[in-house]
Amino acid sequence: MVVTSSALDFRAGSDNLGKFVDTLDRAGISTSVRDIAIRVGIGAVVLWVLTVRLMHPSIIGAALLLPFCAGAAAGGFWMNVQFKLRKRREQFVQQLELALRLMASGVRIGLGLRQAMAIVIEEMPDPAQHEYMRVIGQTNIGASVYDAMDDLARRMPGNETLMMARAVRIQSQTGGDLGKILEHLANTIKERRRIQRKISALTAEGRAGAVILSALPPFLTAFIALTEHDMGHALLFTTPGHIALALVAVLETLGVITLMKMLKVEV
Repeated sequence: MVVTSSALDFRAGSDNLGKFVDTLDRAGISTSVRDIAIRVGIGAVVLWVLTVRLMHPSIIGAALLLPFCAGAAAGGFWMNVQFKLRKRREQFVQQLELALRLMASGVRIGLGLRQAMAIVIEEMPDPAQHEYMRVIGQTNIGASVYDAMDDLARRMPGNETLMMARAVRIQSQTGGDLGKILEHLANTIKERRRIQRKISALTAEGRAGAVILSALPPFLTAFIALTEHDMGHALLFTTPGHIALALVAVLETLGVITLMKMLKVEV
């Protein structure tokens, strides 16, 4: 059987679309892909109009700015998706301790693991409710509960969810008191969160410095534009000024990234 290149391209496009939809679902975004494309397009047009009115480029320059603005709009949307994804993952980790204790209580009174997860769905809000509902939904269509837990660890990546999925699978192979294992895992996650809060308090000063460092150049640019009109015009409406602004933006971005990497501590 011969597979054409167009069929392979269609399959690759379908896979990419599926991954994109899965990322939106993990981020808790229920907007359709069509509506997202429309909103990104409108944002790109608005950004292009504002940029043209501010910079007054030539016709060729304005045409070249259009794909740049489209990329900036798409990049801004993707950054928003990543922010919501990270926030939702953090919310899930915060709920995981209580979810494990509920599951442990259910197992100790004689319920199976799947029935214990139903207690989590009834008692807890999103995102834990939604994610455990997906686990039970996958078991309803034939997947094992252990494979569904592995998928949960993939959807909500982190050391805590990975420990939960591996502990449940290992217990199924070696035996043991599952309720006790889940209780110990909940206590471990509680201690990890306590350490993370302590680290966050110790690195607060450095993170505040990174915020100030990133906010200083825009405020300084606005101050110059308002108080020194000739210098502000040269900075905003000339090619050397644009080059200087781009260079400052790159250096500031690298500086903030470096500071955040230095302040990041893995637990």
